[in-house]
Amino acid sequence: MSKKVRLRIPPSPTGLLHIGTVRTALYNYLFAQKMGGDLVLRIEDTDKARSTKEFEEDIVRGLQNLGLAGNEGVHVGGDFAPYRQSERTDIYQGYLKRLVEEDKAYFCACSKERLDEMRAEQMAKKQPTRYDGRCAQAQESSGVIRLRVPEDRGDISWKDVIRGETRIHAKEIDDFVIARSIDDPLYHLTVVADDHDMEISHVIRGEDHISNTPKQILLFEAFGWELPGFGHLPLILNQDKTKLSKRKNKVSMDDFLAEGYLPEALINFLALLGWNTPDEQELFSLEELVEKFSFEGVHKAGAVFDVKKLDWINGEYIKKMIETDVDRFYEMAKLFIIGKVEGEDEILIKKVLQDPDFAGRFKKLSEIPEGIQPLFADLPDYPLELIAKEKFKITPALLKRVLEKAIEKIETLEWEKGDSSKNQMISDAFVSIVTELDLKNGQVLWPIRVALSGLERSPNFATLAVYLGKEEVLKRLGVALEKAGN
Repeated sequence: MSKKVRLRIPPSPTGLLHIGTVRTALYNYLFAQKMGGDLVLRIEDTDKARSTKEFEEDIVRGLQNLGLAGNEGVHVGGDFAPYRQSERTDIYQGYLKRLVEEDKAYFCACSKERLDEMRAEQMAKKQPTRYDGRCAQAQESSGVIRLRVPEDRGDISWKDVIRGETRIHAKEIDDFVIARSIDDPLYHLTVVADDHDMEISHVIRGEDHISNTPKQILLFEAFGWELPGFGHLPLILNQDKTKLSKRKNKVSMDDFLAEGYLPEALINFLALLGWNTPDEQELFSLEELVEKFSFEGVHKAGAVFDVKKLDWINGEYIKKMIETDVDRFYEMAKLFIIGKVEGEDEILIKKVLQDPDFAGRFKKLSEIPEGIQPLFADLPDYPLELIAKEKFKITPALLKRVLEKAIEKIETLEWEKGDSSKNQMISDAFVSIVTELDLKNGQVLWPIRVALSGLERSPNFATLAVYLGKEEVLKRLGVALEKAGN
């Protein structure tokens, strides 16, 4: 490779940080890191009508929090900031003037009405809809600016680092617009100028940009500039194989973080959306991703956004965090608990969240409030039908036998409220009732769990008992026994 590897992340601030933008940024980051290169952060804000400062701040903050913002931008007052196309207009003006002066671009004064009529006529004749070149020889000095596509230009091809040899017929491209006016450049002109000026060696982006690449190659050639390498990533798809959209799925990073997905789990998941290793490894640290990443492992077909897999990966990261950095896990989980759990007991909550047998079962931090609520809230008033579940053939008489036996077992045990080391002891005591009464697991463990929680869904019976404490366990078993006797 003759020049230093330099890649770029060029989001448009027309919406919140999109999960697809993060995946693209991640692949650029991994390749730049692996090759010892640079990663440039650039905001493409030429769409003045839709670009906002709020969206830009969300995008930059999100990428920085994920560690994917790159190592190059501009520095204002000591703070890192991205390059902004809106601050480079004078540079683009110079390039536009150069193209016009060299007769490689020209002004087009055709009205919208005239262009609409032209397209309608072409469609009626079943011809491709393309500009007919009326202004190509005019001497106008105002209007839009079109790039002059050489009539003798053959096929436009490039060796895509992901898709291999890719070819587009030049005759399919008309003299396309590169600026609304001399001081209002459009995307193709600005991105090519930026990539040249910033010495970008590789342009890695989504496959929806494939149609843009031949036009940008024509601009590079018009200026006589060296081409970067191009690579086009597979799209991220909904479950129904349509392009990922906010209408069918969450798409912004804010949504995923607000639901309790960990940043490192999201990075791991996104890395696998279109890439894998030969050994099918699924859990990676960022360092491992850098070491193992290659474009050879990137798929050509679209990658389905599998929420179940994301949940599994996030659950694995939660377990790992509890084992290696429980204080960080507690601080993160606490944000989801404050104001959502009745009778908050910080000491007990911290014990709960340090218990891998309990907290390690959560797939998302947002599940924690509902999961621990039964440990702190008053016992809800539940119907007898819930505890004497028909599915398990639990009659009132059988229920009384089970509950009386459970009370008998608990009265013989001693444990400090919140002492998770006693979980197995309590579990063994309850499970032994199955054998002693010659019953099935569901006929014993279901009513005990419901008696302790008052809910159809809750933590397991032993965990509930550990954190409720002996006195509260006996009280709740007694309430259930009263229901069985009425």
